[in-house]
Amino acid sequence: MGSIRPCGMRCFAMSHACLALPFSEITMANPELDSGFVRVTATDHVLRITLDRADKRNALTRAMYVDMTRALRRAVADDDVHVVLIESEGNMFCAGNDIADFANVDPKSGDAGASGPALTFIRELAACDKATVVSVQGQATGIGTTLLLHADLVIAADDARFFTAFIDLGLVPEAGSSLLLPALIGRQNAARLLLAGDTLTAEEAHAMGLIAYCVPRAELAARTTALAAQLASKPQGAIHASKQLLRSAMAHDDLEGQIEREAAVFGERLVSDEVRQIISSFFSRKR
Repeated sequence: MGSIRPCGMRCFAMSHACLALPFSEITMANPELDSGFVRVTATDHVLRITLDRADKRNALTRAMYVDMTRALRRAVADDDVHVVLIESEGNMFCAGNDIADFANVDPKSGDAGASGPALTFIRELAACDKATVVSVQGQATGIGTTLLLHADLVIAADDARFFTAFIDLGLVPEAGSSLLLPALIGRQNAARLLLAGDTLTAEEAHAMGLIAYCVPRAELAARTTALAAQLASKPQGAIHASKQLLRSAMAHDDLEGQIEREAAVFGERLVSDEVRQIISSFFSRKR
């Protein structure tokens, strides 16, 4: 299969009992995962977190965030895990947050704020000292795009599309994206996503540096597995130390502070009349 290589410009086209098993056979026990839409397995030093809600385009609920956070914490605590791989079933990677969760949010609950389950998961992903890979096919919407900013390597199919959606819902950036996107892809390209609401193709995302690898859709699964195996074989002490250096450099840009500031405005917007009208219209169209 060979090693993964970045595309050229032309490509763009667990219970305690469970832990006693050999690592290659570990599967996180269902009682530890409550949403019913997240699968977690570990094989050959790679812990896979699989979104399994394809009929709802893998839209994320509060319970799914909690499951993914538990999985990340398990990965950090397990020396046999070298790589965390996030992937999804179906034709779409992730449609972002479940709109029904938005519609039902309690302004006093804090769920939309910095302490809510979504940003708790983002913090765990950003702080994870294991190599992290995200595999993307089809549409990546909202946090389906912004979570990529906290992964080490993103591999995407040539049919992938990236769309943040916040502006069309009357909302604002989250997950540190108002800081990380301009730094990663430039202010104008960040404004395309966050203000104009443009959708980026895989070709554009690769050229901008939003994703590391672009591969044919038919090869995505095999190439993702190869990339994860490649990372799992690296000296883990060097991986951890390198990640700490990358993280410390990012800290000088006050990522945590920006996540907090975004969350405060996002929470205010989420319960505003403008957003409530947009969400109500969304559900009216679905009927």
